[in-house]
Amino acid sequence: MDVFFANLNGWRCRRFAYLRAYSRMKDTTFRITALWAFSECALGGVMHALKLPFTGLFVGGFAVLCIGLLAHTSGRSAAVVLRATVLVILVKAMVSPHSPPTAYLAVGFQGLTGALLLCYLRPFGAAALLFGFLAITESAVQKLLTLYLFFGKSLFEAADIFFADVLQVFGLQSEVSWAWAVVYAYVGLYGLWGLMLGFWIPRLPAQLERRAAQYADIELENAPSEQPALKRSGRKWLVFGAVLLFIAGTFLLAGGKAAGVQKALYAVLRTTAVLAAWFFVVQPLVAYFFKRWAKRQTEAERGTLAQIVDFMPDLRAQAIPLYRHVAQRYPGWQRWPEFVLALFARTMYSDE
Repeated sequence: MDVFFANLNGWRCRRFAYLRAYSRMKDTTFRITALWAFSECALGGVMHALKLPFTGLFVGGFAVLCIGLLAHTSGRSAAVVLRATVLVILVKAMVSPHSPPTAYLAVGFQGLTGALLLCYLRPFGAAALLFGFLAITESAVQKLLTLYLFFGKSLFEAADIFFADVLQVFGLQSEVSWAWAVVYAYVGLYGLWGLMLGFWIPRLPAQLERRAAQYADIELENAPSEQPALKRSGRKWLVFGAVLLFIAGTFLLAGGKAAGVQKALYAVLRTTAVLAAWFFVVQPLVAYFFKRWAKRQTEAERGTLAQIVDFMPDLRAQAIPLYRHVAQRYPGWQRWPEFVLALFARTMYSDE
């Protein structure tokens, strides 16, 4: 009988330890998911307020690191990564309802790729490298495909004509397509950044554990600061208009021939038609079907979504003073990776 009660007490202790570890894992997973949602919805605005460079690379890279941590803390559970991806997409739809469909596509691709590669591919280091490369490169390729969709080959032709005219001013000639050279350099930069992030992912948990005590419970000075600048939708139209004027102007100035006028007119009409189809046909249809899907998902995850949305103002309130705290102690570029580690450590290990 004594042996029986001893075994029973041992089983109870093991069960309690398991439940406590499971509860801690769920809380950590929730915090990382909330931080990922925060990065998608608000971190870009925070970075603009802090005047930090490379906002797009930083926000995309932050998402990659969040997915890597989700895979690590969940024991490489693809279900956890996929559920977090769905939650982030739903929060993005709630907080930033005017985001284009391509933004949700990027988040979905990152989460799906992370679930497949980080949770099923061995070894983990190689999986992390491949995941970082694909996730970040897809972002660059998606932007280029969007430009090609709106402007077609005219954009690359106009760029080549422009570079050729610039070279002629200096008495130089080149058969190289400079537009494609810029494209390759652009994609290569993103790919290199993705590999660096993939190299960082396996080392991130140990670095966060070392910084847990350093950042988890420090007192931050919540000095008043300017609100993060919101991205205005009108800025997109200014960019499209500027690119369109560049294309049309380049063809019109390229000899002033009838062919140049025809190409310029074609570029304007084609871009106008594609923009009209995108904003008045494609985007409303995608938004309609996405809202129907999101409504069903939201009903099942209503409580978790509310908790994430309620947690995001706390993250924003801590991000700017935490960056200032790090910037006082780390010079130059060293403050950026340290800020990432500090934000992760404070979010994951703080008792607040």
